[in-house]
Amino acid sequence: MKPELFRIGEFKVHSYGVMILVAFLAALWLAQRRARQRGFDPGKILDISIWTLIAGILGARVTFIVQDLPYYLANTKELFSLQFQGLTSFGGLIFGALAFVFLAKRARLSVPGLLDVCAPSFLVGHIVGRVGCLLNGCCYGGACTLPWAVHVHGLPGTYHPAQIYDSLLNVVALAILLAWEKRGRLPGQVFGAMLVLHGLTRFAYEFWRAGASSTYWGSLPVTEAQVAALALSAVGVVLVVMYRRAANKTPPSP
Repeated sequence: MKPELFRIGEFKVHSYGVMILVAFLAALWLAQRRARQRGFDPGKILDISIWTLIAGILGARVTFIVQDLPYYLANTKELFSLQFQGLTSFGGLIFGALAFVFLAKRARLSVPGLLDVCAPSFLVGHIVGRVGCLLNGCCYGGACTLPWAVHVHGLPGTYHPAQIYDSLLNVVALAILLAWEKRGRLPGQVFGAMLVLHGLTRFAYEFWRAGASSTYWGSLPVTEAQVAALALSAVGVVLVVMYRRAANKTPPSP
């Protein structure tokens, strides 16, 4: 764990913030490369991506605060933290996707096509971003004594590096998504499939976090994030089916 990489005077440079930046740059590189291959302007991808990142971070922060509202009402000074601490990926995905769709429509670009272009980039960003979680000491798994177990700052014992498990699961999801895409898909279906795969990987990842750094859903043996992950996968299935039906209803060109 290394939450703080170094200091410049009194300014602390946090590992999580650095890894978020690296994740964004890696995702942007892939999106621009795919955009060129599909006839989109890489410059517009850059503009949309920057605003999507901002919306995603704000959404991730707002969602995190809402999830733990009593604590933040009692500690109002922590509401406006600028240290990239206290974020939830589901909030980032939802707010970021909404901003992405709005900006794509405003630029008069094909929303399904552009979503497909950037779908693998989300997984790449998540894969890199979870390394930031490991360095930050958040989102860790339950106690374990395996050779690769890690120490968590301020806690006794060793724990599952669940963050790395999640990264590896999303590497598998990325490989499946790219292989599935090569078989020829209708616009919008790759994005839908990405939601399905990411939801499934998040559902699996939560089993390591349950009871450690993730909260159970009331008295049920699943976490709040697992419920959200299944909902995300369900949305993805709906999108895959919806885009296929929409294509089937479109009359052929004369």
